[in-house]
Amino acid sequence: MAAGEIADQLGIAPATLSFHLKELAHAGLATSRQDGRFVFYAANFEAMNALVAFLTENCCAADCGPSCGPVVACKPVTLVRNARTAPRARSSKA
Repeated sequence: MAAGEIADQLGIAPATLSFHLKELAHAGLATSRQDGRFVFYAANFEAMNALVAFLTENCCAADCGPSCGPVVACKPVTLVRNARTAPRARSSKA
């Protein structure tokens, strides 16, 4: 499928899509071919299935205990706003 057609179907900017498709092709997850001024992309399902299988086996199915949990860098901060210090809208006089 042509990159422009994919961009239209997804509703995203063609330049943004081209960047991501180029990265997928570089990773071997997609193939590309040039035809005149158009670039046509196709998914490499064999590579995608291999990636999903690897991730499933090594990330989803592994029981590695608490070391697999998310890392918390710092405690969440709760902000409290005081009504007296909240910014006030200014009225404009014409």
